[in-house]
Amino acid sequence: MPASTPATPATIIRDARPADAPVLWALSTLPNIGDTADPTMPLALPPADAAPPSFTDLADVRATFVAVGGAFLVAEHAGHLVGMAGFRPNERGQAEILRVRVHPATRRLGIGRALMAELEARASAAGFTEAFLDTATNQPEAVAFYRGLGYTEVGRRTRPEWAWTLVFFAKPLPGELGQRHDQALSS
Repeated sequence: MPASTPATPATIIRDARPADAPVLWALSTLPNIGDTADPTMPLALPPADAAPPSFTDLADVRATFVAVGGAFLVAEHAGHLVGMAGFRPNERGQAEILRVRVHPATRRLGIGRALMAELEARASAAGFTEAFLDTATNQPEAVAFYRGLGYTEVGRRTRPEWAWTLVFFAKPLPGELGQRHDQALSS
């Protein structure tokens, strides 16, 4: 597997490093509801002091993603971290994709698409036959993005206290390695 994959001429997709954590924590808290593309937002993000309480798995992505059979990637553009995404196995044997974020100033440059393509390739190479993720109805751009990548809606969940609905998506992953993963799960 290559160490990095170009998304645009100035963008590199690579494995997250421990030193990336404070900027990833800041990236995870940027607005992601509604129309959030903002080309005027500065690329340099002030590093956060700790992982956000709602995303404690970002405190140590090697332990919560990589060590359990997944991956966690970042997008670097013009020397700045501008995107992130990870996957790890879920209880159904799928590659569950989590923490997909792209900096508002770099949206619509193909960075999210490149992150997802690399995650899917790595999940397939690791033997997964299906990717799974969720987003919410208050993120219509994310819903459209995942549909555009070939994800199919497989369910919804809501609660009375929510002003939105969770939308679950799945996508088959290609490759005979994925078939071996399924066989191992069933034996």
